[in-house]
Amino acid sequence: MRKWVLVLLLIVPGLLVMGVCGYYVLIEWNSLNAAHARFESLIAHHADLRRLFIVHAQEALHRINAFAEGVGFLLGALLAGLGVHGLCVMDDRSRT
Repeated sequence: MRKWVLVLLLIVPGLLVMGVCGYYVLIEWNSLNAAHARFESLIAHHADLRRLFIVHAQEALHRINAFAEGVGFLLGALLAGLGVHGLCVMDDRSRT
């Protein structure tokens, strides 16, 4: 019975959080790369400072979002890891 509690309350939600956050961190990573490329192309074309500030702010926004999604992924991994650890250290009598 305790085994199923660990699986349902720690491992499954942890894996779901990892999946969702991993999906969104990849989307943000692609957006961050595109924003950085746009910033570099504006620098190469000698754009005015107002336009550079706007594009730099957009890049910073994607950088913060990617960091937050990465932290969510790691927290999901921690949650699932706690469940797996609980299963490993559980004594044999309570595994049934």
